[in-house]
Amino acid sequence: MRNNDLFLIESDGFRNRLSLNGQSVGTFSTLDAAETEAKKVANRTVPGASLKFELDFKWTLSDLEIRAATLERVSADATARR
Repeated sequence: MRNNDLFLIESDGFRNRLSLNGQSVGTFSTLDAAETEAKKVANRTVPGASLKFELDFKWTLSDLEIRAATLERVSADATARR
């Protein structure tokens, strides 16, 4: 069985809000700090996991950017069936 976790970073030029599956993780002053925290959370779930954030949405009128990364997990049950 596959489980996907969706990490989002909403940046408005002043703050970078990190959420995981719609739940707030925290607010950070820099994009790098938000990405670093997301990677720490992902590594607690899947040791050695890596995330790559990509720009999903940018609205230049308000400096809003939304970046997303997906952590895909495959359960042992699904691995055994292969």
